[in-house]
Amino acid sequence: MKRFIAFVYRFDLTLHIIAGLTLALMMVVTFTDVVIRIFGRPIIGTMEIISFCGAVVIGFAIPYASWMKVHVFVDLLTAKVTPRSQVILKAFTKTIGFLFFLFVSYNFVRYGLTLMKTGEVSPSFKIPYYPITFGLAVSCFLESLTLLCDLLKLAKGENNG
Repeated sequence: MKRFIAFVYRFDLTLHIIAGLTLALMMVVTFTDVVIRIFGRPIIGTMEIISFCGAVVIGFAIPYASWMKVHVFVDLLTAKVTPRSQVILKAFTKTIGFLFFLFVSYNFVRYGLTLMKTGEVSPSFKIPYYPITFGLAVSCFLESLTLLCDLLKLAKGENNG
């Protein structure tokens, strides 16, 4: 179990690093576009690049953010219940999250396969959409594994957030 949890953590961290590098690329592209626009030479397809990168940044950042517990957490209800009820509530919400992200991942794969069949591409650069869709499917699947790791830690008695 420790090896599985370590594997998921490393995978989360890898996607987090990719998200960070992609965010840096977005900043460079935006800055460059603004500067050279002054000279009347904007970068063609900037919105396309930023849109693709935005999907990668948001999607790939979710699993590591979940692992590190940096997401918004409202404990209004959980603060008023017994510790045992808190554990049950955490297990329930993590199970629901696990199932939700599995469902989303599955549907991203289905959508990506549809995009592959139709051959849909972006307008400016003719970049196919399906690789981004499959990347988001991997990210959602990894988020479900991250929530599974939280469930395993909870079952071991590690009362995490």
